[in-house]
Order: sequence, then C-alpha cells, then structure tokens
Amino acid sequence: MLRLVLRTMKAIAITNQKGGTAKTTTAAALAVLLARQGRPTHLIDMDPQASLSRAFGVSDETDGLYHSLTNRAGLPVRTVAKNLTLTPATIELGRAETELLSETGREFFLQTSLAKTPLRSDAVVFLDCPPSLGVLAVNCLTTAGGMIAVIQPGGFELHVLVHLHMTIEAVQQRVNRDLHVLGAVITNAHRRRKITNLVETEVHRVYSVLGTVRSDARLLSATSAGKLHRLKTSRALEDYAKVAARLRSFLP
Repeated sequence: MLRLVLRTMKAIAITNQKGGTAKTTTAAALAVLLARQGRPTHLIDMDPQASLSRAFGVSDETDGLYHSLTNRAGLPVRTVAKNLTLTPATIELGRAETELLSETGREFFLQTSLAKTPLRSDAVVFLDCPPSLGVLAVNCLTTAGGMIAVIQPGGFELHVLVHLHMTIEAVQQRVNRDLHVLGAVITNAHRRRKITNLVETEVHRVYSVLGTVRSDARLLSATSAGKLHRLKTSRALEDYAKVAARLRSFLP
C-alpha cells in the first residue's frame, strides 16, 4: 500500500475546480477528526473567499497569507483547537492570482513559505484549494504529496473530474512527480437518489472512492456559524470519520 511521508514541504491538497462541492467542509472535517485523535494538523486556506477561515470563526486583518506568498516568508499560524492550527485567508489573496503570473518559479511559492513555517515534523497539512485551476491551485498541487478530489453528485461533475484529472497529470509530469492521487470523496449524497450511485460508479473508474458523505444540516449549520471544531457528532462527521480512518493508512 502506498505510504505518504509528510514533511513540512509535503501536504494533502483537497481540490476540485468547481465550486459548491463541499471541498472546504471536507478539508475542515478531516482536519478536526485527525486533531481529535491526537494528530497535529494544520490547515491552509488557499481560497480568497476564505470559507475555511470562516468555518472556524478566524479572520486576519493583516492579510498574512498574501504577504507570506509574495515575500516568500513563513506562513501565519493560528491555533484553533488542541492539535489544530490554521493559516487563514482574506480576499486580498486574490491579488496573488494575477500578481504571481509574471514571477519566475511561481508554482513553488507556497512550498517555499511552508518550508519556512514552524510546524511539527509529524503534522498533517491540508491545503484547501480554490475552486479554479489558476496559480494558487497549482501552488497547492506543486506543494502536495497527496491529492483528494471532492465531488458532489450531479450531471456535470464527471466532466469536471476529467478536466481535473488532466491537470493533475500535467502537474505530475512538469513540476511535482511526488504528487499522489489518494482518491475521491463524494459529498452531499442522498442514498435514495440514483445519481449518487451513478456518480460513485463513474468516479471509481478514475479514482478510488475514499468515502461517501451524507447531506447533513447540522454540519452545514456549524460551518456557517464558524463553530465546526465544536461540533461533536453528526451524520456527515460519522461518514468523514470513515474517510479519516482510510486516510490514516497513508500516513507514517
């Protein structure tokens, strides 16, 4: 079985270039669950919409992540809960998407900043990628040692998955040979809907399915209120716990 060795320059990218797939919720839930099990876990919000930061009620008036990337400095680290830290995003991060386009080696800026960030050597680092395939997303994939695709059952999801798969292969060939596809997580699933089974079958032809997560109002409410780390149990968290258990098999 593939074992993924995570160092400060290796991380797991949670990605899909399509918005509204529960990508951010997936990154947050997996991080919370691993932290509760005693694993040092760090989240990096690479989306200028800052949804991950809001899920934990964290804001940053200094635009720290933007300045870290543009100056190639260590990342800001905020404590969220025991064993859980976060590098928050702000809308200012969107400037980096265009400003870095003309920079040489722009794909490696996040990797450089992460290497300068004082995290524990056994920390698991989750990268919440923006819903695009621009400079910020490529930085995530260049930095990552593993990638998880997050997919919501729907008519257009499989077309998006094909495009994402092509991008992953390009990144592997050109800038990051160490990027491994760990699999896919299917979110907001309704077991009685045929589309869920159809998407599971089709996704499995491309990626291993790490788990299917049921639609859950309690998790959505906690995320919207900035209190996801305080949610003790819900249907979706139970499903994410199974994904986290599979994920642990990849970790040293």
